[in-house]
Amino acid sequence: MLSKMQKTWLWIFGAMVIFPEVLFWFTPLSIISIFNNFSGPNIEPLIYWLFGAQFFASNTFSLFLVLAIEWIGVAGLLIISIKINKKIIAIFLGIFLVWLSVIFALAYAISSMGF
Repeated sequence: MLSKMQKTWLWIFGAMVIFPEVLFWFTPLSIISIFNNFSGPNIEPLIYWLFGAQFFASNTFSLFLVLAIEWIGVAGLLIISIKINKKIIAIFLGIFLVWLSVIFALAYAISSMGF
């Protein structure tokens, strides 16, 4: 059973993961683009309606900030799932955390190359 404090942190960390994924679709678009030989689908995240498709290309700080928030959220969910002995969820969150780290590293490498 979770205490009230743990439930509160669970909701906070969950929101830190869900909102960026709904707005920016980092994980689904990166997985789809790998399967489509980097051509990418015609799916546009919600943020493109507000700012345009090149928003993160010109604002790399915003990209890293959103990825860091999502990474912290997944790490918090991973810690909570380990504490309450949810092994399957912990494995899934661990894989998701590694995937976000790969996206973060690739974004950093591409931004430092000047693309």
